[in-house]
Amino acid sequence: MTRYIYFDYCAIVVEAIIIVSLIIRKMTRGRLNRWAFVLLADIVLTTLADITALLLQKRGAGYTVLKYVANTVRLWGISQTSVLFCGYIFAMIGIWHKIRKRKSASYVFNIPIVIMTLFLVGINPFTGVIFSVDGAGMYLEGPLLFMLYGMSLIYLSLGLAGVIKYRRLFSKRRIFSVFVVIIMILLATILQAMLKQHYFYMFFLAAAFLMIVLGIQSPEERVHGATGLLSMNAYVNDVNKYRALRTPIGVTLSVMTNYSALIEMLGFFTVQDIIFTLARRLEEWAVNSRVDVDMYYLGGGRFAVIADDRYEDTMLSIAHGVNGVFTQEVALGEMLVKVMNNVCFVSMPKDIDDPRFLFSFDSRLETEVYSGELRYAEKLFDKKRFELRRDIAKVIDRAFEQNLFRLQYQPIYSVKDRRFVRAEAFLRLNDPEFGNIAPDLLISEAEKINSIHAITTFVIEEVCAFLSMSEFLLLGLEHIEINLSPVQCMWSELLPVLLSTVKRSNVQPKNICFNITDVDNQEIFAKMHDNIAALSQVGFKIYMDDFGAGIFEVERIANMPLSGIKLDRTFVREGLKRENTSVFEGSLHMIEDLAIDSVAVGVEDEQMEKSLMALNCNYLQGYRFCRPMDKKEFIRFILME
Repeated sequence: MTRYIYFDYCAIVVEAIIIVSLIIRKMTRGRLNRWAFVLLADIVLTTLADITALLLQKRGAGYTVLKYVANTVRLWGISQTSVLFCGYIFAMIGIWHKIRKRKSASYVFNIPIVIMTLFLVGINPFTGVIFSVDGAGMYLEGPLLFMLYGMSLIYLSLGLAGVIKYRRLFSKRRIFSVFVVIIMILLATILQAMLKQHYFYMFFLAAAFLMIVLGIQSPEERVHGATGLLSMNAYVNDVNKYRALRTPIGVTLSVMTNYSALIEMLGFFTVQDIIFTLARRLEEWAVNSRVDVDMYYLGGGRFAVIADDRYEDTMLSIAHGVNGVFTQEVALGEMLVKVMNNVCFVSMPKDIDDPRFLFSFDSRLETEVYSGELRYAEKLFDKKRFELRRDIAKVIDRAFEQNLFRLQYQPIYSVKDRRFVRAEAFLRLNDPEFGNIAPDLLISEAEKINSIHAITTFVIEEVCAFLSMSEFLLLGLEHIEINLSPVQCMWSELLPVLLSTVKRSNVQPKNICFNITDVDNQEIFAKMHDNIAALSQVGFKIYMDDFGAGIFEVERIANMPLSGIKLDRTFVREGLKRENTSVFEGSLHMIEDLAIDSVAVGVEDEQMEKSLMALNCNYLQGYRFCRPMDKKEFIRFILME
């Protein structure tokens, strides 16, 4: 017997290493980690009881009460190991809420535990049906000891069934690790029952738990190293898990809107100190509020807190508590830093039912003006817009297949000639599922999936087809304007496509004008400039679009081959106000000095028209004259002018 007690000593060493590893790796927070620690505590207690029972047995007769206590604790601990491991698996899956709500499931889980505890503590000391100690002080197995091993098999089977049923919630590594642990526990149980003189059961359990630590309790997957909160990877996995289980949850998102600005002002590492402080405050709030929620740091100044269905009636108050944490200033030495966190409560699946929408919702929250008040997803979330972004590739493919793209034209009025002399082409898409799609949204999403160049080709071909019509000659128009985004401007095939299309349509380059927007990225601008210069050299006209809406460098404008500048509608509206007139007039004088055209966009009424004409603006465009129209309607409008 002395020989085999060393398996227990080895088990204690392994268990001590595991405890230190879990603490060092910060695997101490969260329900899953708590289950792991309870399971580990059971294994350690059982191992110590096993060692105590063996040492007492070596002393021979006597110490009967202590032997009963040590063996009772040992056997009770063994019976609980498979129970706790099954509970650990259920916590990993996230189905405890279902067990709590269904009484039958609760009975199935708890009755075997109650029976075994009753036998060990209440009945066995008087009957010896589980074990007994003879007069020589030796441990003897009772006739019902098989119940202990049978109960272990029951709970291992329950855990295995849970893994198989919800296998989609597990990574391949986790599934492999769980199966290995179950096999090790099962093997230990069978061998211990067969080889009763050997005491290696606890060493098998310690080795199995080591497998849990290496294969399942992975901080690299679950924990954010700097803050100690759960990671983005854990957040994605948990949200997908709750959705698969159809468990309602409350998600409180926090986005630091001034994250980049703080980095520029204070430096990256100082901002990380602020993030760490916020994480500690969040943990302290959870402890003080006695709420068992999962807290995540998603990177980039973004946090998330998930409350499961246990807090179904208090989810909103939890969100208010989280908001209170993030509205407090952070002290840096003697300086107080205002951290502008937009905090929003999301009820899932009530507000958002698709995890993909939730994962991209923080970008929507980032654009909201900071107020310090808790926001609500039901007021901010545009489900249709998110669905469109998700299915944009399908929408664009459908548009080409079913010829859903079309162009509309809006005339441009010449102040000098007192008639319409130009027109701007606008891309339109009326999808059967999503309806009319905003052009800006369509273009930006098409750029992300590399469909923008096919759309650009379509617009060019449609405009050239219009220019080649005999009716176009009757309109007396100088050119048609086509809008190009920076991505479209950088397209290497833009000029070849243009030249082949105008040649095939027998159209002159001077009849096409491209509206481009400036960018603040010098590298992007340089790529754009090469294409712009090439377009200008072969005769296409170039206009600067949206002037006054962004950052425009006068030196850039002066060095670009521009034929005109289009004044943004907001700039026009605000520029005509008395207090802003000097700035607006100065812009018009600058354009005049450059000897290029000025086009005011967004002219909505007669008063704006008169004011702009008085300021010598060359061209006017807007609803004052007409809205964009389909080609036939546009031709009729110009001819009837």
